[in-house]
Amino acid sequence: MNYTISALSREFGLSVHTLRFYEKEGILKYVERTKSGRRIYGEASRARLLGVLLLKQAGVTIPNIKMFLDATTEGDSTLQERIDMMEGERKRLLQSMEDLRRGLAIADFFIDGAKKMLDAAKRGESTAKAFPYLTLEGVSDFPFIRDNTGKLEPGAPCDCTKA
Repeated sequence: MNYTISALSREFGLSVHTLRFYEKEGILKYVERTKSGRRIYGEASRARLLGVLLLKQAGVTIPNIKMFLDATTEGDSTLQERIDMMEGERKRLLQSMEDLRRGLAIADFFIDGAKKMLDAAKRGESTAKAFPYLTLEGVSDFPFIRDNTGKLEPGAPCDCTKA
């Protein structure tokens, strides 16, 4: 089956501009043209576009998507190369997940603390005693420690103003 640029853009929810960009970057291949110059996409273009979108969803960059798909077109001789590429992407995604986990832990800590402060204020008690880590000056005695990369990790109370 053949697709026009507008049909393909509608099917995948992409702009025509995006499809043209992918073609210009050499990511979207197998594009034919009619005698009048209109783009015609076949099943191979559609399949490659689906690969592009899946890799984008995994957070793979445009240059790395191109390298991966170009390696794919070379066949089985590039299987190890593709495995290595995807293992690198997987490692990057795992690091992103870890960074998000850290961020969520910190956000949860402050949400819980702010709720304790609110409850204390409603009872007419000291908010500073309810959650001593958040002061008018900033954060004090934050109960997290820095790892060897400088990122904060849940741990024992510490003075986080020190490097």
